[in-house]
Amino acid sequence: MKKEYITLFAWIFTFCSFSAANAQTTNVTQADSTRNSNNATKAIIDGGIKTERSWRNTGAVFTLPGEDLTHMTVGNLLNTLQGRIPGLTVVTGSGEPGYDNPTLYVRGQSSWNIAGNQVLIYLDGSQVDMGAISGLSAYEIESVTLLKDASALAVYGLQGGAGVLSIKTKRGAVIPKTQITVNGRYGILSAIDLPTVMDAYGYTTGYNQALKNDGLPIKYPNPELYKASNDPYHPNVNWYDELLKKTSTIQDYNFSFRGGNATAKYYVLMNYTNFEGLYKNADIIDKDFGTNAKYTKLNLRANVELQLNKNLSVMANISGITEDRNTPSGFAAGDVFNALMYLPASAFPVKNPNGSWGNNSVYNFNPVQLLQQNGVYSSHTRTLQTTFSFTQKLDAITKGLDLRGLVAFSNQYVGVYQKLFSVPSYEIVKDANDQPVISGGKVVYKTIGTISQSSNDNGGPFWNRTTVQVGFDYDRSFGKHTFTGMIMARRQGYSHNGLTYQVRTQGLSGDLTYDYDQKYIVDFSAAYNGSADFAPGNRYGFFPAVGLGWIVSKEDFLKDNSAINFLKLRASYGSTGNINENYRFLYQQFAVGSPGWITGTANTYHGGLAEGPFTNADAAWEKKTTLNIGVDWVLWKKFSGTIDVFTEKRTGILEIPSAGVPDYTGFNLQYANTGEVHNKGIEASLKFDEKHRNFEYYVGGSVAFARNKITKRSEAPQPYNYLYTQGYPLDQMRGLVFKGFYQQSDFDANGNLKQGVPASSYTNVKPGDLKFADQDGNGIINDYDKVPLNYTKLPEITIGFNLGFKFKGFDFDAYLQGVMHRTVSLLDDAPYYIRPFVNNNNITAFSANSWTPENATTATSPRLSTLSNANNTQASDFWMRNGNFLKLRSVELGYTLPQKGFLKKLDAVRVFVNGTNLFTWDKIDDLEAERLSMGYPLMKTVSFGMKVKL
Repeated sequence: MKKEYITLFAWIFTFCSFSAANAQTTNVTQADSTRNSNNATKAIIDGGIKTERSWRNTGAVFTLPGEDLTHMTVGNLLNTLQGRIPGLTVVTGSGEPGYDNPTLYVRGQSSWNIAGNQVLIYLDGSQVDMGAISGLSAYEIESVTLLKDASALAVYGLQGGAGVLSIKTKRGAVIPKTQITVNGRYGILSAIDLPTVMDAYGYTTGYNQALKNDGLPIKYPNPELYKASNDPYHPNVNWYDELLKKTSTIQDYNFSFRGGNATAKYYVLMNYTNFEGLYKNADIIDKDFGTNAKYTKLNLRANVELQLNKNLSVMANISGITEDRNTPSGFAAGDVFNALMYLPASAFPVKNPNGSWGNNSVYNFNPVQLLQQNGVYSSHTRTLQTTFSFTQKLDAITKGLDLRGLVAFSNQYVGVYQKLFSVPSYEIVKDANDQPVISGGKVVYKTIGTISQSSNDNGGPFWNRTTVQVGFDYDRSFGKHTFTGMIMARRQGYSHNGLTYQVRTQGLSGDLTYDYDQKYIVDFSAAYNGSADFAPGNRYGFFPAVGLGWIVSKEDFLKDNSAINFLKLRASYGSTGNINENYRFLYQQFAVGSPGWITGTANTYHGGLAEGPFTNADAAWEKKTTLNIGVDWVLWKKFSGTIDVFTEKRTGILEIPSAGVPDYTGFNLQYANTGEVHNKGIEASLKFDEKHRNFEYYVGGSVAFARNKITKRSEAPQPYNYLYTQGYPLDQMRGLVFKGFYQQSDFDANGNLKQGVPASSYTNVKPGDLKFADQDGNGIINDYDKVPLNYTKLPEITIGFNLGFKFKGFDFDAYLQGVMHRTVSLLDDAPYYIRPFVNNNNITAFSANSWTPENATTATSPRLSTLSNANNTQASDFWMRNGNFLKLRSVELGYTLPQKGFLKKLDAVRVFVNGTNLFTWDKIDDLEAERLSMGYPLMKTVSFGMKVKL
């Protein structure tokens, strides 16, 4: 497929070059500023399927210049958005090259069915999947716009309820000569944080202590032997050091061509990215047997605009992305990093004294062996995004009327190839004294595994989207009265692997905006659209919204005010919806699998079928109604900002009624639109720009707060109100309240709990176990004692702070992002880290001060034990941590070389050094709060680069 892309773009590039040859004169291009100014009063807002002048906008939107995205060195474009757009929460994914997709939320959460990544993503006016965006280059992005309220989203109808992220790529421009830009950067990455595990001596002494606590004989008679670093019979292996390098690399290079004349404009970009992983000596044996984690990406883009005559223009945007990912075969990154944590330093050597691979039957996982000799897993992703549109002016009918049309097709396919090998590894057999067994003068080994090899080559995930739309735009003024509007018919189809029936939506979208004297604005927008997921007669819905704007600065009492350059008050109210492909065709009843029967002398089994849940002919989409009030301003031509306050009510959330259905009836209840959630919050963005002669600086910040509450949910009856989810935020943390450790004084001479001390219903507790508050006062700790605690894992507050300057060729930019009102659970997200010795787990720094009779009053973790303990693994605030953090997301220092000597022939040459995620401040010991250092670690990067404009 790569050849097809190359042929396609070669044709497009040839066409663009021909157009450029007819458009060039002399070179008067100036060097780019390192930061674009965002004039809030003159900008055109990209609304995905519509555009609007910024001063006439009545909705809650935020536009981020594409230049801001280039300050971070990451492999995934979406990760450059972290904290930069108020109202958009970007939850970081893995740090693994090529598998680092984040999760996106707009204004928090307002449905238990509409979770992360439900935001609609539009690229140049048509919807695409996240996979089509993550692979784009930051250098091809013109702007990113987030649409948040009903005034901006109503035209999306039953698909707009989770917000829209509209991305616009760069286009051609009428300039005297072709503008050629070359960018390159080379980055060095290192892990932000890795968990601390104990060495072999710490493990063996701790394990002996755990056995004593359990009343069992010790396993290691002489832990001192494990202090040595070169004894293969008593190994002390740092598995992190054996498997991981200290640093890895990322490289990114691109060049682009931009230009045009009144007839043809074009923008072409080619980008190459290579992202290496942390694995050490992965292909030391042979590249076919092992591999480092690798991600290689090639972007090709061509955007062409043609003015065919004075009334007809056409535009074609074509983008192709090839992504190749290599990982070690036979295990995922999460598996290997879990192994690094739970594999004790004393388990076995990397290699035995005879040169064979070390292992033992308890763990049966030598990560170095599997990395170097287990094979290669390769995935090859090919993404194509095409958009063709036209605009035909109809001034002959009436001035200001245009006919517009668009056809878009995007698809992605993933092919997979795997080579899988295995070779034996060997366990050193030991006696009761923890010494190797010697037979015939040789160490006795136990063989684990066999020699084998296999390969497979097959297809992986795929998706495709098609969009067809046609409609009219209108823009005309009559004296002080201006009318703009659009009406559009749209039909979309979406299919992906695992989907039997294509998701189809269609309908009409419209918008009408009126302003009087550029002071008073009224905007009406609506969509009437539907989905084939619902029953005939209930497939279509109407989603209206109204927006009001008052430009106060145009009034006579402020018109000549030197301080207030622009001041606008706005408000909007309306509704949008959400469909969910996990809840389709609820108006139909299906047969489902059920226990079968056996017949004949051969006892032949026959699978059974039974009626599925009853139909719900009235099943519909979720509906969200939003009220938004905002203000935008520019003061002293330096200080700009915007504030939005909103409240949302989401109704019709699908849920199964909690009423139980007796088994003898033979039926189950169907999902119904009965749930309800309220969400409210505030967002603000501020920016100050100042220039004194050669010194220009800027300071900016943003904050976003969103809090939801479940107001209606079908739940089984509970004895106490705090056991219901209704009345609390979605995914509210819940658990037992920690009241210290059980002490020896809590037990009598026979080891039984004294009267008045709450007992655990989960197990028979001992001194050193967790003690919890008895909320209902019945003397027993059980699930009825679990109460709402702290916050959710998704933060309620996101803040951002940006500053920078330019002075005599130097430029500087720094961006910090933080989150607040966030709670994380070690029990949920880091179970291997906190459960020493159970199921042969390792021991980490978390258990360094575990409970013993000697430190009973100062212990910070439960007693050590090799046995499972259900009491100590219940959800509770003991395991919860403050998940707030502050990160220096990006910092960059650049210098534009003076145009002297041979540099006079170039428009600009800029060199820079850049840092990404360099510093983190949080309140969790030994782990970083963003992902609790689990799985492939998050990375910090120092990169060096250059930009040349010809």
